[in-house]
Amino acid sequence: MRHFLETIAIVAWLGSLTVVGYLVAPVLFQNLPKMKAGDIAGQLFHWVSYIGLIAAAVLIFSGCLKQGFKSFSGSLKGVFMAIALCCTIINEWIITPVIVALKTNGKNFLHQTVGGNFAMWHGVSQMIYLITAVSLLLFVIFWARELKNK
Repeated sequence: MRHFLETIAIVAWLGSLTVVGYLVAPVLFQNLPKMKAGDIAGQLFHWVSYIGLIAAAVLIFSGCLKQGFKSFSGSLKGVFMAIALCCTIINEWIITPVIVALKTNGKNFLHQTVGGNFAMWHGVSQMIYLITAVSLLLFVIFWARELKNK
């Protein structure tokens, strides 16, 4: 049952991440005005972040049930999980508020400190999103290897 829940969590996280980021969002921008597409994509990316946080919680809890924190500490699986989780958090609560502030002519401490324009911050967000996807894919590879070796 535990492997089933882990599998569902991984499929939900990696699936939503790749489908929304690399399929749905580009289609939205091809078929809708930029502002409308951006608003819809932004809402979808929030959902992807929360799906990722829930999936990470399930995976961490399941790993801790199996082996305690040893399940993640000192393993490449744990490193890639941590990178994916940190990138999700950074994009959701640090980068996205800057992008929203730039779109709405609002103020944001990070933007006021670092500067930059919408395109720069959008590029930073895209890069973090890609790092999240690659890290999660590498996590899946090491997770599957671990299952195979048991």
